[in-house]
Amino acid sequence: FNHSKHPVIVVGSSYSASLALKIARGNNKIAAVAAFSPGEYLKGMNLQKEIAGITVPVFATSSKEEAKDVATLLTGIDASNKTIFVPSAAGDHGSKVLWEAAPDHNEYWTAFTDFLNTVDAPQ
Repeated sequence: FNHSKHPVIVVGSSYSASLALKIARGNNKIAAVAAFSPGEYLKGMNLQKEIAGITVPVFATSSKEEAKDVATLLTGIDASNKTIFVPSAAGDHGSKVLWEAAPDHNEYWTAFTDFLNTVDAPQ
């Protein structure tokens, strides 16, 4: 964290997306979080409560089917700090939506890139 003046953006997919959200709360070295299909995957923990109040920008996405659960998970994060992208087609689980082989990868990449362009280095 101390070797660069560039913003640190934590990116996770599925289980690691949940971990990324967990470690971002209160960590002043993290500038943003990108969470691909986060969920209540961490046993013995209510992640929704743990991440409430995150103050860094959060980008979250998933398949269309998972979108409602992702939105519920992030309800404790102020709307001004979160971007939830829901694909127009079915989409898929996790970061594999960015793979070139994914049918709607361009849509996901556009949303993700737009988000990244808004992230500033932490002060």
